[in-house]
Amino acid sequence: MKKILLASGDNSGLLRSLPLYRRLQASTSCEAVIAGATGPHEEDLSSLFEISDSFITIAVGEGSVVEKTALALTGFADIMVREKPDLVIVAGENDISLAAALASSRLGLPYASLEAGMRSYNRNAPREANRRLIDAAADMMFVSEHSGTYNLISEGSDEERIFFVGNMLIDALALKIADSNSSAIIQELGYTSKQYALVRLECLPAVDTLEAIRKAERLVGVIAATHPVLLQLAPDVNALIEQHAMLSAFTSIDGVTVRPPAGYVDQLRLIKDAVFILTDTRDMQAEATVMKVPCLTMSSDTTSPASIEIGTNMLVGTEEDDILMRIQDALEGKLAKHAKIPEKWDGAAAQRVVEVLEKVLVG
Repeated sequence: MKKILLASGDNSGLLRSLPLYRRLQASTSCEAVIAGATGPHEEDLSSLFEISDSFITIAVGEGSVVEKTALALTGFADIMVREKPDLVIVAGENDISLAAALASSRLGLPYASLEAGMRSYNRNAPREANRRLIDAAADMMFVSEHSGTYNLISEGSDEERIFFVGNMLIDALALKIADSNSSAIIQELGYTSKQYALVRLECLPAVDTLEAIRKAERLVGVIAATHPVLLQLAPDVNALIEQHAMLSAFTSIDGVTVRPPAGYVDQLRLIKDAVFILTDTRDMQAEATVMKVPCLTMSSDTTSPASIEIGTNMLVGTEEDDILMRIQDALEGKLAKHAKIPEKWDGAAAQRVVEVLEKVLVG
């Protein structure tokens, strides 16, 4: 039996690791250990996917980025020394994920990068540097779409170490879609399917200007004039808006409900039943594509070109007039009419990874 350590840095990475862990549990030639860190506001995904008894938590505290990364490096190294894995698979792109890759490399353990090759080509984004660093020393690279393969080859990676397996987020969706379909969140909010818009804001703290908040208020107001709006504010965004004494400006708009992001199962239901999504984060792009829901992303870049070229995602930039034009298109049902599901976004990515592992590690 070959031992695989799945290491993730946050819930984004863990969501990609969990389907693989479940699949490895059924393998007759590989066994899995799963570890990672979760943020203070993040959902307990290990319990949701019923693996809490097996999940090893990396404690990183509430210190600076450097302090948390150092603690994660030590925490992952201790697990690696104790468990002696034959391979580490790193999922995620934050500093904790980078710490897992560094610990593996320094201990001389081979590691694989999950969802490798994703690039925004925004050099000012800290996670872009992490993605490149994690991939650079990886012994194996599992990619979720063709752009990942192209990027890695252009950066000098050997083709024989690159494996196109598909999008693990869709595997997670497939595992929980039945629960999502049974969610009562739509009824609790008093909504009707395909009659409300979902707006999610996570990146405002990176801008931190009153005008950016007022622009968001105006955009939400335009949508609310014709459709109910569920406005989801990440904790940092909510704190920033309160700091500028602007929360009442959103809550006072008729038809707007302000809430924090929902749990994973409820969020899947909210995505599926929305008439469209307006967001400044990439977190919902894959799910929206598979569910055929138009997603307007207020950014000029994405790490997943397939969600734009094939799927339902559209980059609308940050200029208010451009965003308003696309909102109108979405409200009139003009978007995503010919969208398709990208290749291998079919819920079988974890099985493909296991097949590769059994061939490469076991023979």
